[in-house]
Amino acid sequence: MEVKVSLIIPVYGVENYLERAVDSALAQTLEEKEVILVDDGSPDACPQICDRYAAGYPGVVRVLHQENQGLGMARNAGARLARGEYIAFMDSDDTIEPEMLSSLYEKAKEGDFDWVMCDVRIRYVEEGREVEVPSYPREEVDLADYIAHGNNITYSVNKLYKRSIWERERYEKMLFEDIALIPSLVTRYHRMAYVPRAFYNYYRRGNTISTTPTGDTVDIVKAFRKFLTTCDPAYREEAVYAAARQLLWNMTQSRPLFLPDFIAFLHEFEADFRLNPYLRQDKEAGKLVDYLETPVLPDTLVCAHCRRELPPELLRAVKEHFPHARVVEPDESWLSREEVPENVRQAAEQGHWRYVEEYLSLLCLWEEGGIALSQEALPSLLLKRRRMEKAFFGFENQEDLTTLCLGAAPRHYVIRALLDSYREEHLYNRAFLPLAERLRDFLITRFHLKPNGRRQVLEGDVVVHLPSVLAYDLHDGENCCKHNFPAPEGCEVVSGQVLAFWSQRVLENWSLFKREREKGRAPGKAPAPQKAAAAGCTQEQLEAEGRRVAQLYESSTSWKVTRPLRALARLWKKEPR
Repeated sequence: MEVKVSLIIPVYGVENYLERAVDSALAQTLEEKEVILVDDGSPDACPQICDRYAAGYPGVVRVLHQENQGLGMARNAGARLARGEYIAFMDSDDTIEPEMLSSLYEKAKEGDFDWVMCDVRIRYVEEGREVEVPSYPREEVDLADYIAHGNNITYSVNKLYKRSIWERERYEKMLFEDIALIPSLVTRYHRMAYVPRAFYNYYRRGNTISTTPTGDTVDIVKAFRKFLTTCDPAYREEAVYAAARQLLWNMTQSRPLFLPDFIAFLHEFEADFRLNPYLRQDKEAGKLVDYLETPVLPDTLVCAHCRRELPPELLRAVKEHFPHARVVEPDESWLSREEVPENVRQAAEQGHWRYVEEYLSLLCLWEEGGIALSQEALPSLLLKRRRMEKAFFGFENQEDLTTLCLGAAPRHYVIRALLDSYREEHLYNRAFLPLAERLRDFLITRFHLKPNGRRQVLEGDVVVHLPSVLAYDLHDGENCCKHNFPAPEGCEVVSGQVLAFWSQRVLENWSLFKREREKGRAPGKAPAPQKAAAAGCTQEQLEAEGRRVAQLYESSTSWKVTRPLRALARLWKKEPR
């Protein structure tokens, strides 16, 4: 049988949706088709489901089983097997309308087009709603205008392609492989057509690979770079504008955690974005250019170690959360540098290696910029946010500063001043005292830091964070780094000073809420629901805040760890006096 269209469906971990997807493929009105199921090492029942369809539909359904390699590699494998004149892709948790393949194929043959696109229907599963996204406002498409202003340009799945294209083109092994390849392909294969019907049903869910932030999500920057470096130069201005629209949405709505990576990418292509005529005319998209005025710390992690290896826990965290970061590891070989003070070399001779490592971390920060991690650090993905600060430090407790994690821009004056202090005749250097003490006293004397454990911004660009941001995980959702001390599963080692400080802060918030709540009540009367109980707040808002604070306290480390103490206190109160 002549195969007009090969429909390729990569399969991984979708046993609950696969049958619905394959059934919609088999229901196509185009009879001369084949459905290629690429089992990408799926760990669930998908391989058996694929084999069952192949047995039930011989000659129509073909199955390829392979080790897990990712979505793009599975599509490549399916394209190599395809026998059809044209190729289409479909995700294994989506569906297509019965007329999709026949309509797109007829349109492709009508003008011998390289590729044909259709509209997309997005079904928001959790919200129970759907919206149709047209790819273009008119059936006759101007390619340059489509690249600049069209929709669905990055989708692989709403298009039908000549098989000959896939003899030359391949997806890369990465996340967001569609962004890296498809828009570039659109600029390089100019014979295209459009069927303005929403044939493709895209089911959007939360907690998917593309919507859940991981370290590999930074691949999206790599994908945009690939698009702009491989697009047809004749359509470069349109390609830059298309990328700009996508970037702005990702930076402000979809993936703001990766804002530093996006800004670094903008600086990489600064001339293209600043000189783009479409961005100059589009005030909304043109806001992207404003981010070029925002400096970010280099994507560099400094991990100094002398006479000892970096802990495997630290290495795993770096690999998981910062897979593309540049890791610099200053070691004892740096002591031969001319700029290293004599007392640092003396510290090495006497075995004070932590003192040496802290100096080398500062020296590397001065030269390279980025974020320095001590060997006891366990960084999280949220550390990316700190790259938006020119220099940052953090409290260890109410009075002391931590050196677990700190960062600065290259050649930052604070780091230079700290390095210079190693040359002074001072107790810090005679006794080889830890950097934390030097740093605390320096910020107090030079910047009037208040040793109170609270967030402070000094001289406009030096940020000092709470202990819960750079030392201990006391508040879910804000911790960027914490100590890697051994502890039972589900627990964390926290100093008594920090525990007392955090408990005091939570109780202060609770007391403040109660005082504000009482202000909104007249004696002997119930609170008026809509009356403002505090500046800018209604009574309902205050009570909601009270519930939030109480929940925060009950779920915080201090509440959990002090539970036995509170139980003893209750027993003590019950005893007769």
